Amino acid sequence: MKVQIRWALTALIAILLLTSFAGAQVLKRPHQDVPPDNSSKINAKKPKHYPRAIAVIEFLPGGSARLVPVALWIDDRFYDASLYGANPEPMAVEPETVYEATNYGEPLGLFTVTSPEEMKGNWIASGKWNPRRPMEEKLAAQAAKKPKPKPVDDFDSDRPILHRADSSGSSSSTGASSDSSGTPAAAENDPNRPILKRPAESTPAPSSSPGSSSPSQVASTGSSSSATVSPDENDPNRPVLRRGKPEPQSTVSEPAFVAAPNPSGPMQLPQGKLGASLTPVTQRSFPAVSDAGPFEPRSLLYAMNSEERATKSDQMRGLALDEIRKFIATRHTPALPKTAAISDYDLRAYDLEYSNSPTLVFTAKLPVAGAKAFRSDEFDYFVTLVAREDINGTPIKIFSSVTDSNHLDVFPRMEIIDAVDADANGRGDLLFRLHSDTGISYSLYRVFPYDMQKVFEGGAGV
Repeated sequence: MKVQIRWALTALIAILLLTSFAGAQVLKRPHQDVPPDNSSKINAKKPKHYPRAIAVIEFLPGGSARLVPVALWIDDRFYDASLYGANPEPMAVEPETVYEATNYGEPLGLFTVTSPEEMKGNWIASGKWNPRRPMEEKLAAQAAKKPKPKPVDDFDSDRPILHRADSSGSSSSTGASSDSSGTPAAAENDPNRPILKRPAESTPAPSSSPGSSSPSQVASTGSSSSATVSPDENDPNRPVLRRGKPEPQSTVSEPAFVAAPNPSGPMQLPQGKLGASLTPVTQRSFPAVSDAGPFEPRSLLYAMNSEERATKSDQMRGLALDEIRKFIATRHTPALPKTAAISDYDLRAYDLEYSNSPTLVFTAKLPVAGAKAFRSDEFDYFVTLVAREDINGTPIKIFSSVTDSNHLDVFPRMEIIDAVDADANGRGDLLFRLHSDTGISYSLYRVFPYDMQKVFEGGAGV
């Protein structure tokens, strides 16, 4: 009996050992189901990265217009457009670069850079302004419905480029890209395409101004926001802005504005302007975009009737006064009189993310009389307030910035330019001009339901 038990135990132990050994062999066996296929990675093309330039177009009182570079969006990152690719001028103000100006997201026209200029250590550019024309919009819409020819790969097929206009200089708001010569791609082998008679001699292309680089001399990607980049003609991945030859035009006409409800009282200030005392030089300022990739703008305006605007104005003025009083309570600044009221202000309402919910942007100036003790003949408070509405339609503050005439070195004054889709993601961002005691810069803010975050600060104005 004992012998049988011993044999049974021995057999059981042997079975357990064999099972463990087989399991270990299975675990150690390499996976051989499907061999890895790397052919798709080898043959895959690099994704297209279209750089996107953000600038501000200023229409001056004398009838001229100038462009101030602000930011470049390249490879999911913002760069300072006033510095990027300087050779000697930044890439964003290369001659023949084309920008599309917008107001509340609606296209206003095309601005083509003709000559960059360094002023007070900062770069600006003069150019030709071509406002939008209804007939051209209709033709562009019809052209957009036609099937586009398949592009042919060449040496620069993987190079990101910004939007360029065609050589004829005609304005278009479709945002379609063109090749590096400024001429749209055409099906050369199509026997049915219409052909117009051309003159025997072609007009030579205009040369660049002395000291400026040619349109092909652009900077390569990968620089930091505060560094300049040397151009590399042999780099196939260097970004190129949209280019085109401007159409001759003798005068600059102010753009047509997006129709917004006209408020009563102090709100009858022009859109884009916070009173003559706040913008003594600039008459109109609008954001502008240069993008070589396909981009379709949309309206960012949240429309309000006169009654709604009056109600929101009263509510925002009350919130702004509260923010100024908080600022005074923590600093040695003049107190507000009991009858203090904000009368010089600007209220904008935007629909930034297709939510049909307004983002209210309120900027104001509040003078304080009798502030001679502060070594100033005129002492002013400046407030910028951004609010969203709650379920009852009441504005709730999500951001505020308050400063005064004596604290611009610490707290710059924020002036709203407009909303702009800075990175082509379909959402609107808020573009501000910052006034400090040392100069002018710009900032971009992204608005969330209960917060507003800065995504870029840079650029330099004059």
